Amino acid sequence: MSFDTMLNHKCDIYHMRRKDTSPGYGLPSSPTFSYEDTPDLSEITCHFGIKSETIAIVQKEPQTNYEAKIKLTLPIGTDIRLNDKVINTETGYEYTAGMSRNIRDHHIIVYLRRQSQQEPL
Repeated sequence: MSFDTMLNHKCDIYHMRRKDTSPGYGLPSSPTFSYEDTPDLSEITCHFGIKSETIAIVQKEPQTNYEAKIKLTLPIGTDIRLNDKVINTETGYEYTAGMSRNIRDHHIIVYLRRQSQQEPL
């Protein structure tokens, strides 16, 4: 089995953008972070490795939260950064990227978090 056949999923990657805005009235500007509407990298071949013990439903106020930690495998050279938004194109699920690891200049591994609301790590 070759590495290319293991990459059986597709994903879109959105880089987080920083924008400094001032509320006015002479107050200093403060940063806000957001994602663009169009992906920075689209239809990237990847593999979502989902383990059943990393998925949890946690009772919190005001609602129950869905939390998951998922391992994403990408080809070497893919530009993925901390807090990028990753969307599985098949399911539409959104994830937040952690730190990426270069594995022997062969592929990249990133652990993703999925929650009921998108938030930076």
